Amino acid sequence: MSENEKRNAGAQQRQRNNEIHQDRNSVIKKEHAAFDNIGLTKRNADYMFRFNQALQATKLTPEKKAEIVQSTVTEIKAAQKTGKTARNLYGNDVDAHVKEIVEGPKRPADADDPYWPSALYNGLTFFTIFSLMFGIMYLISPQTQKGSQPVGLTAILLSAVIAGLALPAIPRMFDSKREHKYSLWVRIPLVLLFMVVWLLLFYLMAYLPFYLNPVLTAWPQIILGLLSGLGSWYVKRQFDLRQGFFTTGNNRSRK
Repeated sequence: MSENEKRNAGAQQRQRNNEIHQDRNSVIKKEHAAFDNIGLTKRNADYMFRFNQALQATKLTPEKKAEIVQSTVTEIKAAQKTGKTARNLYGNDVDAHVKEIVEGPKRPADADDPYWPSALYNGLTFFTIFSLMFGIMYLISPQTQKGSQPVGLTAILLSAVIAGLALPAIPRMFDSKREHKYSLWVRIPLVLLFMVVWLLLFYLMAYLPFYLNPVLTAWPQIILGLLSGLGSWYVKRQFDLRQGFFTTGNNRSRK
């Protein structure tokens, strides 16, 4: 390629780049103009332009994006009447605002864990602990499994269900920062009665026929324990649980 051809090719490439740049500027101006004449102040229109750009980068459907834009504009217009700006409402970080809309608001640090996910997490964790404990015990000492009253799968499963349902509720019963329907001297016997019934049910499970309460061998018991442990980890992570087995959390301050 001759020097003239190289210069011409370079000039053509620069021209194409300029056209692309101009097209982009034109698109940006049109997007910005969409918020200039709908009753917003200049600053609020600029915020909505940046908000819309960040929102378009998400995986929400076009219909959902349009709905969010419209509701946000309505909120800003209402706030303008009281002298508030979009930044007063949502802060300076547009990306953080969009993320909160897409993922949902963050749960306050002192908020209770949602009950049913917490019950599932505690139940799975309880099942994991007992399955691994008995599985390892049967593996180390096979004679234990041949004892007079080995612990069967139904007994472990029932205990896990009861533990899952009870463990999220019991700490709330003794939270001094809550309002309680019953006095402390009523709640303590109730919990003690629950523990007695729980242990009694666990004990009676041993007398069920084998087909209703099968006793697994060591490795199937361990595998079930590992699978339920994986399940409890997933539930904890999915619902951002902060209380229960292997979790920490501050005392709740809500009533």
